Amino acid sequence: MQNPHRKSDLFELWIRIMNKVIRSESLPRDFGTGDPLFTSEIHTLCVIGTAPGINITDLSVRLGVTKGAISKIAKKIEEKGLIERYQEPGNDKEVLLRLTPKGKKAYLGHENYHKKAFERITRAMETLTDEQTVFLFQAFESIEEMMDSTLLEKESIKRTDTTHEKTP
Repeated sequence: MQNPHRKSDLFELWIRIMNKVIRSESLPRDFGTGDPLFTSEIHTLCVIGTAPGINITDLSVRLGVTKGAISKIAKKIEEKGLIERYQEPGNDKEVLLRLTPKGKKAYLGHENYHKKAFERITRAMETLTDEQTVFLFQAFESIEEMMDSTLLEKESIKRTDTTHEKTP
């Protein structure tokens, strides 16, 4: 049987998916605490939930964003009463993060949301052969590599533009 789809159809589908992901990322959602949380906030909260005692540097590495961005997000979710900062006795330098009871509620609400949201795709993935799974994994790795290089290029251009703006 011949494939009715052209490769260009695949790229159009990918663009539609990316646009929908971007749109979804910009809309906050309540995960059971009464606080609408943006994707960046809930994902930060979830990493803290899975790694209590994490610091800003390690959190930024785990999420793949700058320390400055994580600091801003952490401040926002701390103001919402979802996390707290603390220091271990005898270590006055390192600030660590952990969930508050309200933060744990949002974390569990997000886990439940993901469980329901991804139930359908999980069922579909269970029907994949090992070869199909390997192919998808390789395709996702290629997409991630392409996105990493695109981000590096754009960040390099942004740094260059910022440098030129500061030059008198």
